[in-house]
Amino acid sequence: MTAYDRDNHGWRSYPRGLLVLALATFVLFLARGMVLPFLMIYFAQIVGLGESLAGAGIALSSVVGVVATLALARTIDRYGARRILLLAVLAMAAVHATLWLGRSPGLFFCLMSLFGIAINVYWPASDTLATAFLPPERAGEVFGLQRVANALGLGLGGLLGGWLVTGGDPAAYRTSFLASSAGILCAALLIWWLVPPVHRRSAMDGTALQGDWRGLLTDRRFLASQLLLLLGVAGFTQFQVSVPPFLREEAGFRERTIGALFAVNTLVVLLAQVPVARWTTGRPFGHLFAATGIGWAIAYASFALTPQTAAAASIGVLIYSLAELLFMPASGAVVVALSPSYQRARALAFASVVWAIGWGGAAWIAGVLLERQLAHLLWSGTVAVMLGLAVLAARLTAFLGGQPSTEQPASAGLGRES
Repeated sequence: MTAYDRDNHGWRSYPRGLLVLALATFVLFLARGMVLPFLMIYFAQIVGLGESLAGAGIALSSVVGVVATLALARTIDRYGARRILLLAVLAMAAVHATLWLGRSPGLFFCLMSLFGIAINVYWPASDTLATAFLPPERAGEVFGLQRVANALGLGLGGLLGGWLVTGGDPAAYRTSFLASSAGILCAALLIWWLVPPVHRRSAMDGTALQGDWRGLLTDRRFLASQLLLLLGVAGFTQFQVSVPPFLREEAGFRERTIGALFAVNTLVVLLAQVPVARWTTGRPFGHLFAATGIGWAIAYASFALTPQTAAAASIGVLIYSLAELLFMPASGAVVVALSPSYQRARALAFASVVWAIGWGGAAWIAGVLLERQLAHLLWSGTVAVMLGLAVLAARLTAFLGGQPSTEQPASAGLGRES
């Protein structure tokens, strides 16, 4: 056992504030999980807007979210990550309570724009707050812990949501949206009552004001990492957005079965994410992204075979989940590793923008291809992109490195957030 393992083993190595934040994340994604796997199904097939228009709405939410993130990134340093996180979660609750009303294209696009603002501001605020509890060399563990929380929430929420909406009754979908909103409000209360304000040392001595976008966007290593992240997000998105409507429409799966498959993904993440995140500490980021690309290429090739053999869906979910164990901690840790503390809020905000672009663009393309019954192009293209990720990541391994420099963690609850 290494010194790292002795000093950082078990739940006791995590601050109470980080564990409570993980609990709030679980509650939040339990609520969101009731609707997210079925969002494309509801708008495209239940409401009848069509996959192309529904995909365009998701893409619009990402575009609007990108603008909001870039405009509001500085507020995280100015007003505190916890305060901005609370506002984002409250906005999310309001949006989820009204999403079911998006039965016309105009109202649907308006609601999805608000949806994009809320979730894209949430991510950098949440990541900034979470990573402040531990030093940068343990950032992979922070993202792994948060991923366990949101995956468990999404999986259980997917099961609950699938049970509620099986049969395609619009009233059942409305109930699911409203219950989701109530759960998100519970998450906001947890953050407000139990998660303490966190102060980075750099913010307290004034260095947080040294950073700017120009310094970040001229960092070639950081930009290279974000290119890999963009490709990875394109792969991640297809499981969340395209696999559910494909399995329902092309393979004849019911919503309850789709929810069960998402629960398998949850179980894998729950059992293995934190140990795998610890294992990835210090490993070359290029190797982790390359392994992700190979795994997801195999997974999506399996999903493409599901109409011919239903068992391929289970194989695809399992392989996807194993690769996801590498991608999630690496995707966050690489941002922390390649950004100084005074640039971290901006770096995490930029990564959120990359997520929004990858998510929105991939969702829009997928919606167009599924509506035109060109699923074979969707899956072959996704496999090709994932193989491209693997090759590019392998070539950039030495350039990116792996282990962040040691830095003191934040102090929690020492007065007002700055």
